[in-house]
Amino acid sequence: MRVEETYQSLADEEFAENGTTSLDIKVQDNNVYMVVNSGRSQHTDRERSVLRALVALLGLLSVLLLTSTIVLMTKRTRTLGPQPLLLKYGGQDMQDQTFCFPKHTDTDYVKILPNYMDPLVHLSLCMRYKTKYSRKEQSLFSLANHRYHNAFLLFIEKSGRFSFSVNNEEKHTNIFSPVNQWNSVCATWNSCGGDSYLWLNGKKFYIGKLASGHTIQNETIALVGQDQDSHGGHLDLAQCFVGAVSDVYLWGHGKSVPLVAEFMRRESLSNPDDFLINWMALNYTLSGDVSVMSRESTCTEK
Repeated sequence: MRVEETYQSLADEEFAENGTTSLDIKVQDNNVYMVVNSGRSQHTDRERSVLRALVALLGLLSVLLLTSTIVLMTKRTRTLGPQPLLLKYGGQDMQDQTFCFPKHTDTDYVKILPNYMDPLVHLSLCMRYKTKYSRKEQSLFSLANHRYHNAFLLFIEKSGRFSFSVNNEEKHTNIFSPVNQWNSVCATWNSCGGDSYLWLNGKKFYIGKLASGHTIQNETIALVGQDQDSHGGHLDLAQCFVGAVSDVYLWGHGKSVPLVAEFMRRESLSNPDDFLINWMALNYTLSGDVSVMSRESTCTEK
């Protein structure tokens, strides 16, 4: 039975003993309208009582309708699934958190999409990591675009030494990656002259000239823990990172030295909201068995 018919039935019962008075019920656009038709100029006390009862009933129905609407909206929100935690600067605050890469696989990585339009003539990366492997190829950070799969790559070679690539130009170093401890590492590049540097646990090393005069184009994909051999794909199991990563920052302006110094001293970096990747406001996607853990937790290999 429709709502309008229900209301009319109730009204007819109440006014059945009075042949000169009737109550017409109309429902339109979720609103209920009552029209009292009386043959007399004055309503009886009984009619007034009925009207008061109907008004109270309609008030109760309105409350029930509002409650039902709120319940339906809550259920709809729940069906959308968990929403990302958005904190300052529009991303997730990862302070005191780490990414745990627990096993050898080509499916475990963290995907980040740096958002910039103009080609970059400076690029700097800082991050902390911990691994137990001294003689294993491991990709710490891989940035790829449609033109270069190694647009910006920080890599640990099988010898345990670092290598650094910009726009597919590669430099091998004699700098060893320490094991079983947290390491702070930064890599910087400047298009003017191609000068490239690496900082490791407070020490600065000159890498050499890479991609002099080049720019790093946009539409990049950054992967932590895997090396891209194409734009976002062709991952190699032998080059996966196993261990823990934290405090990842990437910026595209030339203020590298003071920011790297702050990072090495474990100080808060200046103006991180201007960064391409900001650990304090990180938008990311986890793949495989990578998990987020507190810094005090132990990343156990599977």
